[in-house]
Amino acid sequence: MRSRLSCLFMPKVYQNPLRMNRLEKHWKNGAGHGIPLHMDYTGKDENKKNYATIFLAVITTIMVMATLKALKDILLPLVLAMIFFFLFSPLTERLDRWRVPHALSVIICFVLTMLVMGAAAGMFYKTITMLIGAIPHYNDRLISLDHQLSAFLARYPHLEIPEGTSLVTMLPVNWRSVAVDTLTTLTGSIIGIVKLCVMILLYELFLLMERPVFIPKIRAAFSDSGAIIAMMSERISKQVSKYLLLKALISFLTGVLFYLTAQVSGMEVPLLYGVLAFAFNFIPSIGSIIVTIITIGMSVVQFAPRWSPIVFVAIMSVSTQMVLGNIIDPKLQGGQLNLSPVVILVGLSIWGYIWGVVGMFLAVPVISCIEIVCANVKALRPIALLLSGGRSFLRQSASAQRRQERRQKQHNKKGGSRRGSDVVLPDDFSGQGGGQ
Repeated sequence: MRSRLSCLFMPKVYQNPLRMNRLEKHWKNGAGHGIPLHMDYTGKDENKKNYATIFLAVITTIMVMATLKALKDILLPLVLAMIFFFLFSPLTERLDRWRVPHALSVIICFVLTMLVMGAAAGMFYKTITMLIGAIPHYNDRLISLDHQLSAFLARYPHLEIPEGTSLVTMLPVNWRSVAVDTLTTLTGSIIGIVKLCVMILLYELFLLMERPVFIPKIRAAFSDSGAIIAMMSERISKQVSKYLLLKALISFLTGVLFYLTAQVSGMEVPLLYGVLAFAFNFIPSIGSIIVTIITIGMSVVQFAPRWSPIVFVAIMSVSTQMVLGNIIDPKLQGGQLNLSPVVILVGLSIWGYIWGVVGMFLAVPVISCIEIVCANVKALRPIALLLSGGRSFLRQSASAQRRQERRQKQHNKKGGSRRGSDVVLPDDFSGQGGGQ
């Protein structure tokens, strides 16, 4: 009887009577470990389904990355416009509470966006102009350092470097072609930046105009899950806007301190280092390291062999990044940026490959949005758990443990009538946790 029932749940290939008898004897001898045959094969089918799901997820991810890279010119302005939309979201909410007409709030945010872009363009132009004026000075300093380094290396006969040799000319680099290619690339980039700014302004204008009806349209379009989608949109807006505002504040303070450091030490073009510190601070971890190395390296070019200003610049640059980046920034951000540092570094590499330097600036906001969406979709919660930071995971685990202990104490006080009732289910099974 048992073999007949097992055959009903088994694939046709295993319904051969002779083969069935052998497998049943094998199971009776203990090789099956007490697991019925149909359950064993069901488990194998489940494993195959899991492997297929993982394989499809990997293929889908690769296809999405390829699509994002191919549609860079279309999607990048839209994403940047959404970043500006989130940046001014607290202001639009405040204007709505003050009962300011919607058309006037749209005009205010649009004008502020134009002012931000204009200020960035003016600062960029001024910095480039000052840098061009300082090129002859840096050229002389590089030639002087080249002679000093050549003279120092000529003291060691085994290196076979004649005295008076220029190390720069020994490098296999055509400096003239490098300069021409750099200027050509810069000119093309300026035209592309102007086009990008125009597209960003157009996208943001329409996003601001659609803002009052966006959430109601979602609720109407998705009647079953409209409330969840609206909640996710609101949470994404608040988290991304808070991150951008705090990051802009920290970046501004970093730029001011780098500017003051360069000004006090007597470095050429101090505004350049302030602008670089402000811009690169939006790239987590890597950006602060890059701008610190650039600042210290340029101080070496300008001041060597005088080491006192070089040491001053190095100490101030490193101290600024340590205090603002490792102490003040985490304190202000708190636990709302719930991302793992490893995930951020991997995201920087991926988005840098997809959308270049701009993608590295957008990596953290985009990953944060993905984490919020995954946390609110039951099937994607394991991905949200992997994206979340270690401290947040430990904090949530400790909170769940405390809730479970409180329920256990309350249950012990009441005194259950059955032994089986002494078991307290964790949050994931009791219906009181998850999705938070």
